[in-house]
This record gives sequence, C-alpha cells and structure tokens, in this order.
Amino acid sequence: MRSFKEQYYYVWKKLAERQSRSHYARHYEAELAGFRSATDKKPASQMRREKKALQKYWGCYPFQYIRYEMYKKDCPLSIEEMKAYIPNYFAYYLFFPKMFKSYGILTEDKSLTNSYFKAYDVRQPELLFKLANNMLLDGANNPLTNAAVDKLIANAGCEKLFVKPTFGLGGRGIMVFNLKEGKFLDKEGLELNASFLLENLKNEHYIIQKGLIQHEEISKIYPKAINTFRIMTKVENGKGEIIYSMLRMGQKGNQIDNASQHGLACAVNKESGKFASHGFTGLREKVTSHPDTGFVFADYQFPHWEELKKFIVSVAEKFYEIKYLGWDVAFTVDGPAIIEINAGAGLEFLQDCYGGVAGGFEVGDPKKYWFSRKYFIKDE
Repeated sequence: MRSFKEQYYYVWKKLAERQSRSHYARHYEAELAGFRSATDKKPASQMRREKKALQKYWGCYPFQYIRYEMYKKDCPLSIEEMKAYIPNYFAYYLFFPKMFKSYGILTEDKSLTNSYFKAYDVRQPELLFKLANNMLLDGANNPLTNAAVDKLIANAGCEKLFVKPTFGLGGRGIMVFNLKEGKFLDKEGLELNASFLLENLKNEHYIIQKGLIQHEEISKIYPKAINTFRIMTKVENGKGEIIYSMLRMGQKGNQIDNASQHGLACAVNKESGKFASHGFTGLREKVTSHPDTGFVFADYQFPHWEELKKFIVSVAEKFYEIKYLGWDVAFTVDGPAIIEINAGAGLEFLQDCYGGVAGGFEVGDPKKYWFSRKYFIKDE
C-alpha cells in the first residue's frame, strides 16, 4: 500500500511530465520534422503499438522513439531493446535527482565546484575572477576594483579567456575571448574588461577562467576548441569506475565542443582508450572522420588513456556521495584537467554512441522511480 506522500509525489511528477511535453517538442523540433517527412516509416499501427509500449514502460511520452529513429522500417531494435533507451524526462526529473539528492549543488554552481576542486587539489582551468550581483570578486569573494580586474585580464598570460554562466548548462551562454594585439576580443570584436562585464551582464553570475593549452594529440583531431572526454563514472561504497566514455569535439570553427553547440562525439573504449569506427553529429549523422580536419576515428587509440583513467576515477571518488556523474575532461600539455561536472549528464550523444544505457545505469524497473517519500517542496 503506497503512502499518501508517495501517491502525492506520483501525481506531482505525472502532472510535471505532461507539462514538459511542449518543452521536449521544441527540443526535438528537428527530429520531429524528420519523422513527419520520412517516407521509410513502419506501418502506423506498428508505430502506435511500439510507442504505447514504451510509454507504459517508462511512464512518460516516448520522445526517444523519435530521437533514435525507432520508427524507421530498417530499425533493427526489438521492443525490449528499445526499452533500454532512457527518455530525457525520466532521466532528469526522476532518476538522476535520486542519485545526487541534495549534493547536486556541487555540480550546478561552477563557483562552488571551483572552490571544491581547489580544496582537493584537482587540476582545473585557473579562475581569474568572478562576477556576482554586479560585483567583481576574486576567488575568495573579496571585492575587486575595475582597475584590478583590467590588470588581471591584461596579465592573464594565456591565449583565451572563457566567461561562463555560474549556473549554465550545455555550453549555453559561454563567451570566448581571444588575445589579439594585446586585447581579449570576442568574435564581434568587443573587448573583455570590467566595464564590458558590468554593463552587459547586469544581475548575472559568471566565472572568468583562463583557457587551457590542449595536448597536441587532441589538437590534431580538432585544434579550435578544447575537445573534452565525456566520462561517466559510478561510485559505490567509495569505489569508483568508468562506465562510459566518449570524446566530444568542436567543428565548423566553433570554440566550444558541447553537443548542444553543434559539436560531435565518438565513443572511446573505457578500458583501452580506442576510438569507435565512427562518431555522431548532434542530428545523429554518422561520420567516420572529423569533417574539418579529416582525422579518422577508426583504430585510433589515445596514448595517454591510462593516465586519464586513473585521474578521473580518483576525482570521482572524492565525490563519493553522488553515485553517477558525467565529467568533461580536457587533456592538456600538463595532463588531464576537469572542465565541468554534470550530475544530470546529457544522454543523447551517449545513447547515439552506445545504444540504450538503462542497463549501464542499473535502472531496473522504471516504475519505482515514480514514487518517493524523501522529497520536499521549496517555498518561493
């Protein structure tokens, strides 16, 4: 017999799922357009049966059926194999929150993450200063004058500076400033300085970090962005392990590698560091080589994989309170460095590269996640 609190949680989440459908319809606008225009679809009755089965299994509308083109006649997946693909709503509103609980703030707040890494001596991009509540601050939250900030920028000693929203996701809102003739300029030619930040980013929270110098082994794949390994880890009873890994790359001149910023990804064997035969663009187009550089993925084995593996497992174990985490790891001239942590890491590229990952995340019966006694509702 379910308790009242469990039943209330179920109703609450069901209502939220219905409200989320318009959001995901916009999110999957390109995929839905592809579905509507496709001429190689299964019979309508079969698609209805399959979508109904997936919706019943996961408890939410099966946008994954469209995203992963399960509707196509040549889709080789059985209905049981389709069930292995985790839908976004389930992942981000039911599954991951139960994994990170109240510790998610460690990954959501980049300023807090930076301080945490600094305390544990984890390699990361150097924090130059912060912007919060229309104030310029150093890493210890001491106020900085405009002149002090301009001096920090002028003496940064790097080729790029990144201005990142403290609570940003998926690369959205990141600004890149490149050093040109002694000034840090964005792609429109606007100069980074204290006045620019205070005038253009009012009432916002940002961190300003120095750009890293990427190792030549990664630069030869794509040199215009810091290409990062997205590594999914599991920590149980204090022991960490890698469960999935892939390299995310920029393309078309972009200086950011995020999937949502038109990047691409290729699976990397978690044991050997060997690349898969092909990667995927954000629209699931298969590519056997990088479209900008011609770098061929098949048979390439990253030569520093053992060093990277040891590094990321040791860092994941410092976050032992969160069972599953997604890490964005750059490999620099000084070795691996953490760019970002994700308590609710993106699954789309991961499932493009690996197929359904419900087994890897040990989801089990999805129905149990729709009920909970441990939750609270914040007062506004």
